[in-house]
Amino acid sequence: MSGDIRPDRHALPELDALLDQIALLRDEGNAARFGTDARYRWVLHRLWIAAGNEALAYTAAAGQAVRAGRTWANLYDLRNHLAHSRLPDIDEALVRRFTWSRAGPLRNTVQDLLRRG
Repeated sequence: MSGDIRPDRHALPELDALLDQIALLRDEGNAARFGTDARYRWVLHRLWIAAGNEALAYTAAAGQAVRAGRTWANLYDLRNHLAHSRLPDIDEALVRRFTWSRAGPLRNTVQDLLRRG
């Protein structure tokens, strides 16, 4: 292999940046704002969809199934739920849990993988 970044590592910086944006946006608001501000909520939806896309890209480049690891499967499942559900059918409690409880640990996982290079 040449000195280039491995193909599976191209998605990780993107995923890290998306998780950073989710955390920044989360910190600009709170759970009450999430419940009352549709634009705020929809931007978070879109960021989580993009994060799920990067999880899929990472696993595909690494040659593993997206469902082979719980971290990637959870991101991909959230992505599918958000991308394929009508707005009234979205489980907002799930999105809120991911935003407030899981963005940080997910970012730590991604950064650990990036450090391992």
